[in-house]
Amino acid sequence: MQSNFVDGRATAIASSVGSSCRRGFLWGLRALLLVAGIAWIGAPAWANCDDVFGDGFDAQALPAVISSSATLQTSDGVTHTYYYRIPTTPAPFHGHAVLIWLHGDGGSGAGYGSGFYPFTDADSAILITPSGINQTWTHAADDLVGQPQDSQFLSKIIDTLIANGIAGHPVNPDRIYIGGESRGAFMPYFLLQRPSTKMRFAAVAVNAGLLYCQAGDTDCKDDGSSSLHHDAATPILHLHGTNDTSVAPPPTATFHDPIDWNIDWRVFWPMNFWATQHGCFGGDNSTGKDSGVLQETYLANGHTAQRYDLSGWGSSCSKYQLILVTDGGHVIANQNQRIWSFLKGYCGAGG
Repeated sequence: MQSNFVDGRATAIASSVGSSCRRGFLWGLRALLLVAGIAWIGAPAWANCDDVFGDGFDAQALPAVISSSATLQTSDGVTHTYYYRIPTTPAPFHGHAVLIWLHGDGGSGAGYGSGFYPFTDADSAILITPSGINQTWTHAADDLVGQPQDSQFLSKIIDTLIANGIAGHPVNPDRIYIGGESRGAFMPYFLLQRPSTKMRFAAVAVNAGLLYCQAGDTDCKDDGSSSLHHDAATPILHLHGTNDTSVAPPPTATFHDPIDWNIDWRVFWPMNFWATQHGCFGGDNSTGKDSGVLQETYLANGHTAQRYDLSGWGSSCSKYQLILVTDGGHVIANQNQRIWSFLKGYCGAGG
């Protein structure tokens, strides 16, 4: 593989007052458990998943925002910087949703991700854009000696968000999303394997990224599905151009008949590692269900884009989606609204 990388009734009000202390206690307990890396089992039905998006209630004008930056230090003593944009609209009951969006090689978090502003601002979602050390990212799930601890940095951002919110604004731990472009797009696949982060995301998006494992990265597996490494049930959206020569080879959505393993190992790859663990991929297409279901065809920057999912295995498997752009190059531009619409449709840390 080549890798270049309103109207409330009095009864409802009384009920909510009677339960507010309980909810506050449970929310705090849940946050502590998440920071400790312990999964929240048997969460109540209301757990932080109010439908706060897309009703058009505040769509007439975008809110004012707070923009600034902060730093965190990793265990190797290196200081990392991340930038944030917070809409000044009141936070939803359970806190703001958060999108962490990662730049590509040679980039920076400063001013990055502006294509999301009209959509995240309107939904009172916080946008966080970290900077990788030396304008790149260490491709690893584990902390590798002698290399920048980028995955640890991103893990610490999430710890801080859950424990303290950001700049006095509370965060909903069940609506933390991550994604990126190019080299930054590899990182969700590493973070979905890292023990401290893999159960933290409600959904992820990958725009022109793949997966490979460096020597010594014991938290990473790229040669088959593993219950240890790929157990997170997180929804995944992967976008890729069929002519992407920078991050190649691009995945495919269907098996050949007869199977050609020189190509067909790339069907829904690498998201099929996670799909396999949740009954959404068989591996040899013996049932015919591994070939994706074409759900939509549209134009992306003048090229034909086709959106497939794995719903042939059942409706719950529609959360694994692949968008292939015919003759599309490296990074599929102008997809911010589509990406955000996918991500915000899911709630619940760890899928």
